[in-house]
Amino acid sequence: MSRVRILGISGSPREGKNTGRLLKAALDAAGEAGAETETLSLAGLSILPCTGCNTCARERRCPQDGKDDMAMIKERLLEADAVIFAAPSYFGGVPGVMKNMMDRSRSLKMNGNRLRDKVTSALSLSGLRHGGAEQVAEHLVRFGLMHGMVVVGAVGDPLSGGHFGIASLQGDEGWRRAEGDAVAMTNAEGVGRRVAEIALALKGTIR
Repeated sequence: MSRVRILGISGSPREGKNTGRLLKAALDAAGEAGAETETLSLAGLSILPCTGCNTCARERRCPQDGKDDMAMIKERLLEADAVIFAAPSYFGGVPGVMKNMMDRSRSLKMNGNRLRDKVTSALSLSGLRHGGAEQVAEHLVRFGLMHGMVVVGAVGDPLSGGHFGIASLQGDEGWRRAEGDAVAMTNAEGVGRRVAEIALALKGTIR
């Protein structure tokens, strides 16, 4: 069986916390499904914001890539067959470090849609039950679509599961960690399995 490489990117500025736990559940499931997995945490990395200079549109490059960690991130993205993006809701949107990464990836699109056909999916969480995690997941999905990636979702029990792994730290009996949201963890595992299954199915069939 062909091997696929799945990269999990945690867009939380806090490494090893709830976003990382949700992502680990997905990647563990992907590994059990036959994929090679690795994690890239954006916490502590230097990712300068896009300046809107449009050099990427004119010259197919970003002039800031030599000034921070973005060149390394792009290399990891290009090496992967599939990418699972995970981010917490910061006031209904992705954290600044994740948004900088997304904006700065534009040169990959302008240089021949270099992320096209890579399988992708999304994980998110919020502190409050209605804290914007679904909007964050939708933002990550739109990001993948703009790059021409193949967006997939979990296909678990339709009565209890969702397309993406979306957790809430606010439970019926008080506050909890991401792993305390059993439905979200099950959905995250489903995301990992589904990404692995589709990436394995597509391996070698798309040039």
